[in-house]
Amino acid sequence: MLVIAGKTFAATADTLTVTTQPQMHCANCEKKIKSNIRFVKGTKNIDTSVDEQKVTIVYDSKKADYDDFVAAFRKIGYEIKRK
Repeated sequence: MLVIAGKTFAATADTLTVTTQPQMHCANCEKKIKSNIRFVKGTKNIDTSVDEQKVTIVYDSKKADYDDFVAAFRKIGYEIKRK
């Protein structure tokens, strides 16, 4: 939270966890996802896990939504599904 002159502003961050198809299988897959998905407006953080086969994205829900991430993943050859 941010407090300015007695007013409190809550962060508008949402978390999206997805699986990818095709599956990630190496560090290069993770790098490809992180280096491209970061350009979706409002993206704050991206964590990938090859072992757990998941991508967790923290983003500003006022600037992006699920469909924005679907489109971004498609551009790099992946389909996503909420986990």
